[in-house]
Amino acid sequence: MSIKNFSRTSPYLSRIQERSLLTGLGSTKKTYHIVLEVEENLFPYKAGDSIGVIPQNDPEEVDAIIQRVKCLGTEEIRHPKLSHILPLRDFLLHHVNISRVNLPFLKLVNPSQILDKPALTNFLHHHTLLETLSLFPLDNTAHFTQLMPLLPRFYSIANSSLVFPNEIHLTVAFISYNLNGQLRKGVGSHFLCILATPGVTPIPIYLQPSNLFSLPKNPNASIILIGPGTGIAPFRAFLQERIAMQSLGKNWLFFGERNRASDFYYESFFNELMSLGKLRLDLAFSRDQNEKIYVQHKMYEERKSLWSWLSDGAYFYVCGDAEEMAKDVDAMLHRIVKEEGNMSEENARLYVKNLRLEKRYLTDVY
Repeated sequence: MSIKNFSRTSPYLSRIQERSLLTGLGSTKKTYHIVLEVEENLFPYKAGDSIGVIPQNDPEEVDAIIQRVKCLGTEEIRHPKLSHILPLRDFLLHHVNISRVNLPFLKLVNPSQILDKPALTNFLHHHTLLETLSLFPLDNTAHFTQLMPLLPRFYSIANSSLVFPNEIHLTVAFISYNLNGQLRKGVGSHFLCILATPGVTPIPIYLQPSNLFSLPKNPNASIILIGPGTGIAPFRAFLQERIAMQSLGKNWLFFGERNRASDFYYESFFNELMSLGKLRLDLAFSRDQNEKIYVQHKMYEERKSLWSWLSDGAYFYVCGDAEEMAKDVDAMLHRIVKEEGNMSEENARLYVKNLRLEKRYLTDVY
């Protein structure tokens, strides 16, 4: 079987080999290191690639839904896309989004009451299937086929196949928050970090290749890596690969999180690389002082060196949050280029644009 056979509809079935907390005592979050088993010859991948994980919903919530509609869970339901006949419980567990409802489903269960647009948007964003069913009774389980599909979750691969050929490492932040007085959990992170039993639960996965977000073809090229939080994942893979290949290019990592004592992911690995002279490391722990410090602030502190590296042909990588971090880092990069390159704003913009065109400014943001 070749890699082309694995897809969302025909995934590779892995299992968790190891699961451990990366965050320490006193951390305000939980981030896990997860090792999945794979067969190298069946599931080849490269540093920079991601995998799609097809999660399952929380069985307790699924059972509560089945109880709410006064069913046994063995009732048959036809999958709207696959045309397969499935038991109701299996359909709810593996195939539909139960963390939110959509308009087609809401219209079926509540045809008499049309909400105004703001109220409707608010309802659809803030009510789970179970909460919706507590407000509007369901008289036909076939209506469940109108729910949104359960989509895969994507995670950057956090290891090099040269170092761990039969494993895939993930850096997964466990997501939980309160909404409408209820504790909500991220579907993918809850499945990987809590629900799945190591060595037992099948983890359906498939490869999401990265054609651009990869190491320079020239092993002597220098790389600058900006990876706060779980954005560190692909850069751990990059550095493992560079060391395994004995690349001569210089490596510089900017990592940030909340507190150094509890949130310095893979600390021993990075410290070892530093002690061997194979890594330059700048850290930004935002809550270790009164004024919050982020990776872009560390970039500015080291602006002269950063400009020197770029001028010498270094590649610049960013991985992590697209909403704020990536925008802040991009703005800081423009500022550094303008100031240290003694350029106008327009010329700085063109310089950064050219970095992208040369495939020397690469991002993997989400």
